[in-house]
Amino acid sequence: MSIPAGRAVRAAVYNRFWHSMGGGERHNGMIAQVMAADGVEVDILGHSDVNLADLGAHLGLDLSGCRYVRIPDRGEEDLSVRSGEYDLFVNGSYMSRVPARSRKAAYLCFFPTPFDHDMAAWRKAAVRSAGPLLRGVRPAVDFGIGWYPPEGGRVRQWRWSSGSAVLSISPGSERVLRGDFGRPGAPTGTSLRILDAGGETLAKIDVGAEFVAHEIPLPESPTGTEITLVCEPFTPGPADVRELGIAISRPRVTDADESPRAKVALRFPWLLRDPHDLAWIDRYDAVMANSDYTRGWIRRLWRQEADVLYPPIQVDRLHPAARREKSIITVGRFFSPGLGHAKRQLEMVQWFGELHASGALPGWTMHVVGGMEDSQKPYVEQIKKAAVGLPVEVHPNAARGDVERLLSTGSVFWSATGWGEDERRKPWTAEHFGMTTVEAMAGGCVPVVIDRAGQREIVRHSIDGFRWTEPDQLMSFTRRLATEEELRTRLATEAVGQAQHFSDAAFAERWRTIAARHHLYEG
Repeated sequence: MSIPAGRAVRAAVYNRFWHSMGGGERHNGMIAQVMAADGVEVDILGHSDVNLADLGAHLGLDLSGCRYVRIPDRGEEDLSVRSGEYDLFVNGSYMSRVPARSRKAAYLCFFPTPFDHDMAAWRKAAVRSAGPLLRGVRPAVDFGIGWYPPEGGRVRQWRWSSGSAVLSISPGSERVLRGDFGRPGAPTGTSLRILDAGGETLAKIDVGAEFVAHEIPLPESPTGTEITLVCEPFTPGPADVRELGIAISRPRVTDADESPRAKVALRFPWLLRDPHDLAWIDRYDAVMANSDYTRGWIRRLWRQEADVLYPPIQVDRLHPAARREKSIITVGRFFSPGLGHAKRQLEMVQWFGELHASGALPGWTMHVVGGMEDSQKPYVEQIKKAAVGLPVEVHPNAARGDVERLLSTGSVFWSATGWGEDERRKPWTAEHFGMTTVEAMAGGCVPVVIDRAGQREIVRHSIDGFRWTEPDQLMSFTRRLATEEELRTRLATEAVGQAQHFSDAAFAERWRTIAARHHLYEG
């Protein structure tokens, strides 16, 4: 795709997590690489110190035609303003809700997050029942510039300020701002000043690590007002370079003159849907999903159409060995079930144990490979305990070269992400795409994967692998592959060919088709 004659298009690719150098970062980085090859002037935007050459080398990308720009981490409003400096703004940061101000914009979605995804069931029911009754009632407290996205869970949610942040307060008299203020994880406490619209100090409070309830009387205003919360910011650490001020939880306003409907909203502000919850998405010309599975949930949760831009897989790094080991490989980050995207390594080791005990896999071994954070060491110990007495090797934090060797010499690849989960209620627990499945296929492994979500778009049942719904099927398919060498060879050959549909070259073609369809280079 060519750039319009006479001018160079300036584009930015934004991701908060460049420093983690994972699959999502490669997805974003490949967009930057392809645009640079198309003649676009590309800035890669991030908040941490990143060496572009090191980033490219680690991700297997040529980013020499791009420029890395570190920007202050001052919240979404600041980033929104900065996006207006570009002809094209590509936002590929997970769960970002930045309203783009560029001439053209594209949003890369790894999975859509519903506004109530972590609400208790009774709260969801209350929101959906009370929502129509409270239509037209605006929140008494609204977040202006200088705030980060919500954090926390069901028990408590909060939002961090950037050191100077604005709250918009509804009109009224005898108003009192109530909220819980804290600084969880900060090295020290701070003094918080609350200023009115004219810069006069309304209150000063000391804020420590724990959340503490405070009440701040507000001046009467028939039109509403803005207050600014000012304090000294801090930076959490090298992996999180945000400038954080204070965190506020459960902000609300009481007012003696409110109507009954408004009083309900004041007392229970969570009953109001966030009026800006999806407004930001309308500022993007193209929304891109990492799989058709994700696209389906974008339609359902966001009422938004999307194009599919599959992740770019480095299939050329995998070189299928002519002689294969009798081994089953599973690759995925170690997560204890209940933490969301669990890969179910423990269950797979137990299933392998059943096969081994039955005598169905003589001479076969299993390799359990994945990244491991310190918090997941107890879960990995559970896996190792289950593997005692079995021909199973556990490889936490294995080097990339070792992973590729295992995938290029093994025979069968297993995946069980989403097993035991209710996909309709918790769709984010399934494999949204399945990059390691593609890598395994490129290496010549025959995939035997759960018949859910993104795996259905990769593995063609009985053509280049098998898809299962129950563990008994997983074990049955594996027995066949272990005993029918001709079947295993045929499926492996097809798997290598199927993997090419998700190569870097295929990605570039898909991106250019999307860019042309939405006129992204015609800023």
